[in-house]
Amino acid sequence: MAYEMKPGEGSAFQNEKKEDWHADMRGKVVLPDGKTHYLDVWKKQDRNGNTFVRIKIGKEAQGRSENPPSKEIKDMKDDLPW
Repeated sequence: MAYEMKPGEGSAFQNEKKEDWHADMRGKVVLPDGKTHYLDVWKKQDRNGNTFVRIKIGKEAQGRSENPPSKEIKDMKDDLPW
């Protein structure tokens, strides 16, 4: 059985593809209205050396697990002009 987040819950994991400006951790959070959004987390230190985390909630996640495609790729018509 797969883990299913409930409204008000989220999770973040170590960002394996991190560059200097990327978040230290990335994940998803389910808001109280049930919509799933991306989550970025940075580990920071204030001027006194105290550690804290900065959190950013991003755009609504439109991933495969939340909103599966209505058609299979093989069923889509090729309407490209070339």
